[in-house]
Formats: sequence, structure tokens, C-alpha cells
Amino acid sequence: MQDSKQLNVKLPSELYDRIIKTGRSRKDVIMDALDMYFGANKHNQHQEPQQENETSNALISQLQEKDKQISELHILLQTTLNQSAITSPEDEHKKAWWKFWSR
Repeated sequence: MQDSKQLNVKLPSELYDRIIKTGRSRKDVIMDALDMYFGANKHNQHQEPQQENETSNALISQLQEKDKQISELHILLQTTLNQSAITSPEDEHKKAWWKFWSR
């Protein structure tokens, strides 16, 4: 005989009614459901590393693209700031240093 453990759980009424409507024993329905659940998880565990790698690679490429965009925007901002500092309107109205004494 197989070693077994007892499990007591409270189920929502709707779920319990669905189990009863199957016409099978509650134990069989629950054991089949648990076998399907854990069987599905075992199947998913074999696929997860590949899916995780694909997801990771996709995220890495997105981050690299965003990093490239940020670098381009940073360069554009620096260029714009440098140009505005060189040709600011305030500088045009100021006198040259040698014209300080003249009025």
C-alpha cells in the first residue's frame, strides 16, 4: 500500500457542488485535479528556463535600445545647452570688456 496523508480543506460551495455533479468520488476528482495541476507545473518547469531566457533577451534588447535613445537625447541636450550658452540674448546687450569706460 502506498504511504498517504490526509488533507482537510474548506472549499467554496460552488466548487463543492461541481465536484458532486461529476458523479465520481470526491477523492478521485481531487486527486485527478492535483495530478493535473502538478503535472502541468512539471511540464512548465521544463519550459520556463527557455521562456525566461527569451524574456530576458527581449528585455535586455529593449533596455539597450532605451539606453541608446537616452545617450542620443543627452548629446542633443548638451549640444542645445552649449549653443544657447554661446549665443544667449543677454550677451548681445552687454558691452565688450574694453568698452567698460566708454558710455
